[in-house]
Amino acid sequence: MREADLRLSLEKIKAPRILVVGDLMLDYYSWGEVDRISPEAPIPVMRVLREDRRLGGAGNVVMNLTTLGAEVLVCGVTGKDDTGENIRRLLTENGVDQSGVIIAENYKSCLKHRMIAGQTHLLRMDIDPDPEVLAPQKQLIEYLEQQIPGCDAVIVSDYGKGLLNSDTLKVISDCGKKHGIPIIGDPRCTTNYEIYQGFTLIKPNRKETEAAVGFALNDQNDVLKAAEQLQKEVELNYLVISLDKDGLLLFCSPDNYHFLAAETQEVYDVVGAGDMVSSLLTFMLAGQAGIEQAAFWAQLAASLEIQQVGVVSFSKNELLQRFDYGETSSKIMSPKKLFRTLPKDLPVVFTNGYFDEISAGHLKFLHQLKTLKGFNVVAINSDSSITRQKGQPPLLNERERALLLSAIEAVDRVIIYDDADASVLIRNICPAVVVKGEHFRKQKLPEQEAILETGAQLEYFPEY
Repeated sequence: MREADLRLSLEKIKAPRILVVGDLMLDYYSWGEVDRISPEAPIPVMRVLREDRRLGGAGNVVMNLTTLGAEVLVCGVTGKDDTGENIRRLLTENGVDQSGVIIAENYKSCLKHRMIAGQTHLLRMDIDPDPEVLAPQKQLIEYLEQQIPGCDAVIVSDYGKGLLNSDTLKVISDCGKKHGIPIIGDPRCTTNYEIYQGFTLIKPNRKETEAAVGFALNDQNDVLKAAEQLQKEVELNYLVISLDKDGLLLFCSPDNYHFLAAETQEVYDVVGAGDMVSSLLTFMLAGQAGIEQAAFWAQLAASLEIQQVGVVSFSKNELLQRFDYGETSSKIMSPKKLFRTLPKDLPVVFTNGYFDEISAGHLKFLHQLKTLKGFNVVAINSDSSITRQKGQPPLLNERERALLLSAIEAVDRVIIYDDADASVLIRNICPAVVVKGEHFRKQKLPEQEAILETGAQLEYFPEY
């Protein structure tokens, strides 16, 4: 595959209409730190510093696709409980069509509560639907038969919580075949994959594949043997086996397969990697990309995912930047992602600038940030912002500048912004301290009003 063709295969996709069918969950994160053992039992005591509620399960796929720019419809079931209300609220906030979400009596919404200290998962508590309470299949089928013909792709995110029975899965498969729509399945852990008969592609992970074929996947030969067995049993066009930090296998036939290695050196957390793979496969196939192109972007996105703690979604632009610049720093993130992940136990220290002609003086200036003992955020103007203001592009492009700044120990986060000044960022971040160079002391700052509004303290550092 030519690099130009690979890049174009993602870049050209605009807003495909994708239906997500599956088990909706709420991911509840408690982030904190552990510095002592409980006197009541030999267990760590975590002091909670920050809490966060996000869409999980099939909702994680929804977020991945929405962030990529797809028009997303979702079909699933929630209960009449606080968890269900939070799930529906998050769908609304993210502009997702939830007309296919059924609110069922006596149905318990699914909750995953994760407790994380630093980069370590300490515990996960689950609340699952009661297996005795059946999901309303007739309503689901009516919605699916109505909506599938108008979609560019369908992804079934099946966590085995009782939402999808074999009849409903067959309706999805038959409808996809009838209308020529790719159906992608992220299957439950089961020994009977024939329930996904007729799907375009299914994407089990290592554990799910082992359960389905009855033997361990110890090496590539085992993986290939399992893939050939599953493809024969289920009559799939393609099979993708997600191997987390070991990459993935794209299997078209015994004579046509590709192992794609994970493109990362930093592995913090494999949670969400499988959902990321299935999301990208669906997005690419919905945009009429080739299966090899789809697998490439799926693995690149999964490589980015496992560099993060917790589940994170990525935009097309972030994936394209990773493609252009290779291995990058986890310190570099979009403003939107920064807003979601700011610590609540440290004061935020903020500074901004072009940094288009980086010198030793810039490095010394930024090194002083550590004296303020806060969480240090550096915002740099985008290439287009600098070009508008200076009449020519910077010597170093925005990604190169961000990578250089991220290597400075005192810098905790680097973001790229497109406005003429940082006023919007300051209003959104609400830093405790805004840092400027000494020569700005007698000038009126373009961010002056935003600094006053947020109550930030203004500090001036010597320049070298």
